[in-house]
Amino acid sequence: MEFENFDSLVRTYPQVQVFSKEEGDLDKAIESFLEHKENVSFLSEDLQRKIQRALAPFFQQRFISIEETDDLYVRNLLLDDAFFLQTDRYVEDKPWKKTSKDKLLEALKLGGFDENILDRKLLSLSNGELRRVLIARLWMECPEWIYFKDLFGGLDPDYRDFLKDCLLEFKTNMIIRLSREDEVFSGIPAFEYVGQKYVSCSPKSYGNRASVFSHLKDYEISLLKEDFSLRDSEVLFQLKNVQVKFGETSIIKNLNWQVNKGEHWVVMGENGAGKSTLLGLLTGDHPQIYKNQITLLGKIPGQGLDIWEHKSKIGFFSPELALQYREDLTLLEVLCTGYTPNMCKALNSTWEEKSKAKKWLEYLGFSDVHYRFQKLSPIDKRVVLMARAAIMPPKVLLLDEPTQGLKGAYREKIFNLFQLLSQSTTIILVSHYQDEWPPSMTHLLKMPKFSL
Repeated sequence: MEFENFDSLVRTYPQVQVFSKEEGDLDKAIESFLEHKENVSFLSEDLQRKIQRALAPFFQQRFISIEETDDLYVRNLLLDDAFFLQTDRYVEDKPWKKTSKDKLLEALKLGGFDENILDRKLLSLSNGELRRVLIARLWMECPEWIYFKDLFGGLDPDYRDFLKDCLLEFKTNMIIRLSREDEVFSGIPAFEYVGQKYVSCSPKSYGNRASVFSHLKDYEISLLKEDFSLRDSEVLFQLKNVQVKFGETSIIKNLNWQVNKGEHWVVMGENGAGKSTLLGLLTGDHPQIYKNQITLLGKIPGQGLDIWEHKSKIGFFSPELALQYREDLTLLEVLCTGYTPNMCKALNSTWEEKSKAKKWLEYLGFSDVHYRFQKLSPIDKRVVLMARAAIMPPKVLLLDEPTQGLKGAYREKIFNLFQLLSQSTTIILVSHYQDEWPPSMTHLLKMPKFSL
């Protein structure tokens, strides 16, 4: 079955899943359709970006502002009679849609939370936790139409399965825009936008599976593969009984972990388990490195660690960094910042560095190296910033959810780059997708969630 336009598709199926392997036209068609509808609630990366940028003008602020008391809380977002996203850097003059307070318990259940989440600061939430809070709020808005754009982006596998079950119970008109074709599930009609038509597609079989993380009470380490050719006695990172808290909330508790040169680690866990916080410790961005027994590339915080020297040896990427990046540079200029420890324009890039950057951009499908970075789609921005993190190459490459929202062709190209780098660079990769990592990965760290 196929449809010529989006209007006729939704008239036939008021609840529908759609995806496209190409950017642009599908999103425009959906947004044009919803412009003529009333009482529409939506979940999108743009909305999440607006909140994160308002709360934190730079990536590290999520870590260094945890002691402030005048921040917005989850209860403000869900329960205020008139919620405005207002900080000392950002002021809205129009309130968000009013929420129905009598739907709070239903909304918290949908988000996978108990009432304790109401007392969490918005700034303290992980990328996935914020998305789940926004899903809860969407339910409290009592919309006639719901638009989920990149529904599963940043969500852990246990919650993705839970959310699928919940969506099957929804009676509201609903448009689910998926970023990856492997996220299509059964129970709601699914279509691919291809050749300017909407063509019916068969989702993967859908059924409940065993929980991946909810059973965890402590950190769990397993061996993925043993590569004797890369084994090295040099200790890159060592964490002893590490504890990290946001106020009274434990994020990381009694973590003992060591990474040796030649090892490549995958880190997995529920939303809010502290995966991004762990990477913040390794980069030296988190202030609680000074409260713990941590060794970073042979140096101890407060005892000879030079943060900028440390950063010069590390490549780092996260979806949050992509949201926060504001430099108005060309693609070539962005990649050349990867040869420096900061994100600003590199003034003295060599011919060799520029030549390598051009080859990488061409490999990734960017033919115009002088195209402005800020004009890229959110997904293309992530790909460019991943390449920037890896190009030097660094001694250690830290990747927070590198495959979020990436289609198969992009994932393959990126993994090929990482696989090539793994001969000389240690890789630590956070993932929400089982087995979605380069074949070079040697170890898996599963992190429990203590902030329940």
